[in-house]
Amino acid sequence: MGFLLSKLLPLVLYPLGLGLLLQLVGQIGGQRRCWGRWASGLSWSGIGLIWLFSLPLTSRQLIWGLETPAAALTPHSLPRADAVVVLGGGLRPHLPPRQAVEVAEAGDRLLTGLRLLRQGRAPVLVTSGAQVSFTRKDPALPEALGARQLALELGARPQQILVNPGSRTTAEEAVHIGALGRQRGWRRILLVTSAFHMPRSLATFQARSGLEVIPVSCDFLLPDRFHWGDPTPGSLAQDLLPDAGALALSTVALKEHLGLTIYRLMGWS
Repeated sequence: MGFLLSKLLPLVLYPLGLGLLLQLVGQIGGQRRCWGRWASGLSWSGIGLIWLFSLPLTSRQLIWGLETPAAALTPHSLPRADAVVVLGGGLRPHLPPRQAVEVAEAGDRLLTGLRLLRQGRAPVLVTSGAQVSFTRKDPALPEALGARQLALELGARPQQILVNPGSRTTAEEAVHIGALGRQRGWRRILLVTSAFHMPRSLATFQARSGLEVIPVSCDFLLPDRFHWGDPTPGSLAQDLLPDAGALALSTVALKEHLGLTIYRLMGWS
């Protein structure tokens, strides 16, 4: 139930899904006289919602709202830990026509984890992530296994890699890795994930893993406000024009904010 709630319910609450739903309801209501202006208002609200979250100005503010705190959470000098934990979500599985496991947008998670391993920050690296699919016959392996394979190809030794292949959500990752840590006598871990995902991940691991958690944010989608630069007349105009990439960034940010709310309501963080 928790998995379905966290993965399926938000789809209709994201800007594109909710905007289209409002338009659909408005169009259907327009066929009924009793709806009157309500139908037109719902339809225009759907268009306005998609437009608003497609603006670069909107998407930047939403992403900065997650990434700025994540950057502040990461210590400048990292302590040694018992393990480096890399959360899933950064790879594409080895399925035809791919010749091997491939790195996706959030592939910096695994690369950052490997850097920490090579720097001697911890003796082992834990790759995490289950096979998340809604089809009965999905040939893809759990992401944790694909990440292990790629880590070995990039020079890690087999004895340095542990896998957590059964976790479908961040909440499950926190519980399962906490149990792994208790089995191995761990006290402290370095938690590696994308900056936009760190606020929810850190709160969840602190609440559910029973370990001391040191956040290591990576995969920043935008430079910070200080390095963004002063706006120009041309850039201001572009900020008010809808853009598909901006809509995608807004959706990522809203997913995390919604995830934080759901996790708190469910008692996961």
